[in-house]
Amino acid sequence: MKNFVLAVLSLVFLTACTQGNGDAYITYEGESGHWTGQLQLSRDDSSMNGTYSFRLLNGEMTEVETFTLNINEGGTILNEEKILLDQPIETSIQCSGCMTFNEDTIIPVVIRWNGKKETFNLRAD
Repeated sequence: MKNFVLAVLSLVFLTACTQGNGDAYITYEGESGHWTGQLQLSRDDSSMNGTYSFRLLNGEMTEVETFTLNINEGGTILNEEKILLDQPIETSIQCSGCMTFNEDTIIPVVIRWNGKKETFNLRAD
């Protein structure tokens, strides 16, 4: 019986330590007429790490001559002269000692390419 109690207490302690670190994993998604975007984010109360991923929806173009990605009103900006569209366009976000996103956060996105412009929002799903 003593071993059983010890095993249960150990399991409770390990579960509390694993869940008690405050990390949250959130996925934000959104799309416009031509683009789809996603942010997969790991965060706690004062830091966050994640990856933004954007893809052209209609696969008709294989490359873009001029491309600008503006996320969260200048929080992340990507400017490229020529970009291939055979893979998602990705950029990371890392912040420590900062205010983090939560489930209610709306992340505005502006994409400019080849003289065109579209805007949309990423929202937690």
